[in-house]
Amino acid sequence: MKRINLSKLSFVIVTHVYATGPAFKLEEYLRDKAGILIFIGHPFSYAKETNSFLRIYKNGKLIRESKLFPLKAPEIIFYIKDVAITLWWILHYAKKIDYFIGCDNMNAFSGNLLKIIGRVKYTVFYTIDYVPQRFKNNILNSIYHYFDRHAVKKSDKVWNLSSNMTLEREKRGVSTIYRKKQIAVPIGTDISSPPLPFNKIDRYKIVHMGHLLPKQGVEMLVLAMKDVIKKIPRAHLLIIGGGPIEKKLRKDVLGLKLEKNIKFTGFLEKFSDVQKYLANSAIAVAPYADDPNNYTRYTDPGKPKDYIASSIPVVITKVPNVAYEIEKNRCGIAIEYNKNELVGALVELLTDEKMLIEFRKNAIKMAKKYTWDIIYNNALEETL
Repeated sequence: MKRINLSKLSFVIVTHVYATGPAFKLEEYLRDKAGILIFIGHPFSYAKETNSFLRIYKNGKLIRESKLFPLKAPEIIFYIKDVAITLWWILHYAKKIDYFIGCDNMNAFSGNLLKIIGRVKYTVFYTIDYVPQRFKNNILNSIYHYFDRHAVKKSDKVWNLSSNMTLEREKRGVSTIYRKKQIAVPIGTDISSPPLPFNKIDRYKIVHMGHLLPKQGVEMLVLAMKDVIKKIPRAHLLIIGGGPIEKKLRKDVLGLKLEKNIKFTGFLEKFSDVQKYLANSAIAVAPYADDPNNYTRYTDPGKPKDYIASSIPVVITKVPNVAYEIEKNRCGIAIEYNKNELVGALVELLTDEKMLIEFRKNAIKMAKKYTWDIIYNNALEETL
């Protein structure tokens, strides 16, 4: 892998914050490599802590850290506030920035304003998620797509988590002349420790990890477990994480009388704790709903990459592109969004030990191709 010398360059990363994500991985990648790195985080209006924050690194050392007062206000006010704070902090702390990386269209808008006035040389629009119907309100949805088009046109480079984003933009009128500047920068993997030997895993443990939301398919998974357990009584499911539908899921489990076979961890703050639960699992599930408004269809979700980084075979619906890569690399089974197919895939893996062993080996092989260092090294090679 070619190494790029970034020590004479300055970078700004600006992102909206709810939990950890690609922007934080980019911060980790750049902070010891870049001459100057400024990281600005703007929490969403619904976050527990709403303080915007700033970190400045020089040659790998943290030299300044600031945090603003918390704010309670409508979402639209937050976006206006975020642009104003970004402009103020960059004008105050940076004379000239080489590369401004804005994670989402409003942050890219801030970078392009700074480029107009000469404080930034080049801008990158880092698209973490994209969906045709971002807001139910048509006016807000139109505004969202206006800023997305503006960011694509005015930024020097566009990093998309999935190539699907380029095609979807073109369906909505973005010209094909901007196709060359858009590159795929998928989610990376964290391989923190070697996988457990096969004889150390819980042979019948199925796991689902993530924010418990509609359209993530967890409700179908709970229903499918009823049939899986009839065929394989030792099978059990661990649901890692919390979210809006957690209470409903717990009620569903009680209603199906599966409380002995399906357990919940609730929200876990540290990802290292999540990894401990994943480590000894036999199978992981990513049963995304096949819905045109499911943003997972247009992006590269992190959950499957976390699974393969723990060497776990994945049962995944054919919604995101990564499902086909998992199938191609023989480290999981890609299915339609269908309960019977889900039951069949889980039973097949739980009963075919040879396949399970093979898929575990292939999963970690695929994960090693997608480490964050490889992802960002390739992206910067195409950008600088």
